[in-house]
Amino acid sequence: MTNPLPDYTDLVINAVTSYWDVRRSQSERSIEQGVLNPGLRSEVTGGRHLDDLQALLVRVFIDAGIPSHLIDVKKRPIAGFFRRDKSWDVVVMVANQVVGIIELKSMAGSSPGQNFNNRTDEALGQAVDVWKAVERGIIDTTQRPWLGYFMLLEDNEAFNTPVVGRNPVWTPDPAFDQASYALRYGIFFERMVRERLLDAACLILADKESGAVRFPSTTLSFQSFAAAIHGRCLQFKAMNPQIDWDAAP
Repeated sequence: MTNPLPDYTDLVINAVTSYWDVRRSQSERSIEQGVLNPGLRSEVTGGRHLDDLQALLVRVFIDAGIPSHLIDVKKRPIAGFFRRDKSWDVVVMVANQVVGIIELKSMAGSSPGQNFNNRTDEALGQAVDVWKAVERGIIDTTQRPWLGYFMLLEDNEAFNTPVVGRNPVWTPDPAFDQASYALRYGIFFERMVRERLLDAACLILADKESGAVRFPSTTLSFQSFAAAIHGRCLQFKAMNPQIDWDAAP
């Protein structure tokens, strides 16, 4: 049986606090070294700002009953149909079989509109590429891949202010009328899960100064995301009885 779902509230807050701390330290280090990256780039070019959040996600798999000594976790390329492959941030494997595939992204600052379409296009494209590869037999597995997406947004005025829409050729879905970028992300990820392009998604809004975190909906909360991972691990263990899950390391 899978283990009971823990309350991850404090661990999420700690990981998000680390995220902001690392961004600040990388920015300060860049300045000290005389590297003046434009805008917020200096805060993320060190590549470590999401490390604690990645570690927390791996912990969820362990809490769900996957022994840590059996887990192989790396950033790995996943085969696609429209392109050869695309690297995903967290690929959890046991006995050369994929348990879960997760992408992590974050956005901060005062100009969310500059990258909103890029981020959503990327998330949509990654998922479609995988499922088309499954459909065409390029990804040949008896176990359906499990795809998750984790997105962290800075909880500030720029992300929460209603956006004045443009005038497209056809009338857009009214759900997006006057929606902030945070709300647009929420609609996007909820629909990605509903349409089974993702198995689960987490959207977290994090205040840079206070460290407070919140979620736009229970559907996209970390607890819900963790519950989906637990369900996946229960399924994976049931489908792989040949693995000695109780063997000592």
